[in-house]
Amino acid sequence: MQADYSAGTPTSGSQSASIPQKQVEYWDIGKLRRAYNDYLGNKRAEIDEAKDARRYYHGAQWTEKQIKVLRARNQPVHTDNVISRKIDGVVGVLERMRQDPKAYPRTPQHEEGADLATAVIRYVLDQQEWQPKSSEAARDGAIEGIAGIEIELIQGDQGDPDIGFEIVEPDTFFYDPRSYRADFSDARYMGVSKWMDIELAKEMFPDKEDAIDASVETGTDLTTHPDRENMWYDSTNKHIRLVDCWYKHKGKWCWSIFTGADILMEGESFLVDEKGEPQCKYIMYSSGVDHDGDRYGFVRNLKSPQDSINYKKAKVDHIMASRRLIMTNVSVEDVEVARREWAKPDGVVLVNGGPNSEIKADDQSFDFAGWTKLLELSRTEIENFGPNPAVLGQGVEKQSGRAIQLLQQAGIAELGPYIVGYKGWKVRVYRAIWNAVQRNWTAERWIRVTDDEGLAQFIQVNSLGIDPNTGLPAIINGLGSLDVDIIIDEGPDTLNMQADTYDALLALAQAGAQVPPAVLIELSPGIDSRTKKKVMGLIEQASQPGPEQQLQIAGAQAEIEERKSKTMLNVAKAQEAGRPEMQSPQAPEVPIELQSMKTMAEIDKIEADTQKSYADAFKTAEEARLAPMKARQEAIDRQADRQSREQQFRQRSAA
Repeated sequence: MQADYSAGTPTSGSQSASIPQKQVEYWDIGKLRRAYNDYLGNKRAEIDEAKDARRYYHGAQWTEKQIKVLRARNQPVHTDNVISRKIDGVVGVLERMRQDPKAYPRTPQHEEGADLATAVIRYVLDQQEWQPKSSEAARDGAIEGIAGIEIELIQGDQGDPDIGFEIVEPDTFFYDPRSYRADFSDARYMGVSKWMDIELAKEMFPDKEDAIDASVETGTDLTTHPDRENMWYDSTNKHIRLVDCWYKHKGKWCWSIFTGADILMEGESFLVDEKGEPQCKYIMYSSGVDHDGDRYGFVRNLKSPQDSINYKKAKVDHIMASRRLIMTNVSVEDVEVARREWAKPDGVVLVNGGPNSEIKADDQSFDFAGWTKLLELSRTEIENFGPNPAVLGQGVEKQSGRAIQLLQQAGIAELGPYIVGYKGWKVRVYRAIWNAVQRNWTAERWIRVTDDEGLAQFIQVNSLGIDPNTGLPAIINGLGSLDVDIIIDEGPDTLNMQADTYDALLALAQAGAQVPPAVLIELSPGIDSRTKKKVMGLIEQASQPGPEQQLQIAGAQAEIEERKSKTMLNVAKAQEAGRPEMQSPQAPEVPIELQSMKTMAEIDKIEADTQKSYADAFKTAEEARLAPMKARQEAIDRQADRQSREQQFRQRSAA
């Protein structure tokens, strides 16, 4: 509701800025109020369930009647909030599965445009702190069943608007009650409604002061009465209810900000999709939609076992803190006095007969064991929902990354619809951001993005340069001219793939395969890029031959050059001797082909000897580098062997 509408096509009153000389018909105040009241009337059960879900997540799980009973027993109100831990575990799993957005081209000609789109989307996400906002949306969807963001155009410092987005509070969101799809694609309208101080409203809409004053009394019915408003709302102060409603009208998305009495501002959408059609700024998703079309989160299925846990735990505590007495009618003078005294650690119970002869405490161990078993069953039921210990990384420390990943995939199988909906929502957010950037970013600017290794890089967009083909001025990396035929999706999890490759190579190395250490270091997921560069530099430095080895290599190379020279001379002499007029009568006649083959064999032998010299030099350098490590390992082995012998000696002595 705080978007900069002046950056798009909004208007005040009933005029549209995009069509200045034509009257545009929007929804009137009566239709807008009916749309909002239809939601309040048809979705009362959903609104109450969402309010109850928020309370359960925050630990408010006991009714006033139940609390009164516990206090009458002098028993504390204990809440074992498993729902909160379970939902937080789901959000944690989604954070662990987080992937960066990536644009893929549909044709080879769009590859550069896809890379630029990827960089731009990541820049906007980093600028707007996408990570905490997406996590909050994941939690809201799990609790209340509805979550999302609103795309905004905010004042930029480059001469054009920046792209922003804010989390939509679920208790302020409303939508078309006939909508049934989880992504709200079939909703004809949606929006938010909030209370606002009257003075702030007049600052935002200075030309609508009369309408704002008239709405102080008429806007009280436009509310869902969430819990948090009951805490701060004061009827003595002047507030108005502002409603920001986006609706489909004549095939286009339009918007209107209104109160109980009048429309304060309205216009057509300032956002478009890939086809250039107006788009709604609210991008929402639902965790689940039931047979009545009501949207819900995880709390609906977790509420029953959570109540069972709280009740049974309170029952077990009550059994442990109380005693059941068996007595005859004349055992004591006053039953209530005997009850109170028996419950006291230092109580005195007066009986009419002998001590413990006509009054005794009943054995409640069977009741305790039964309630404890039921408590364990309820806890198991709620613990088995969603993330299991394998998904959370518990008890799988000694397994490979690939094995852990397979266990996690099996553990989150029952969360499949929720995760699919959440990921689909993120893809829609990425696509909306890219479309907004293409439409609104026209000025030259530098964007800073961070790659998978955490290294920053800068890219210039919409800059004026020279076309290398024509030599004429041209726009470099112009966002508006890029083809929109780009598929926005989440890229592969680079770290997980890298970890799997590292585990596979490590297994090969342990089996005896020759895997270069530099390769293992480069693929190691637990080492950052800077440390990798330092280690690779040390390995390269250690692999360089020392002064003695360099002298040996230089001598070997000189010897090779000398032999090559002699060989070439012998070849020349042999060719000369092959002429009849140059041959000596005493010399045996040797074919030129045999002499050439012999010469090539000698050359091959020299090269083989040279390669062996290189290998010996490298082996010497490696042995020199590994000598301290080998000596240290031998010392450790000797220390371990000595400790083992001492332990065996002590055991035999003790025996």
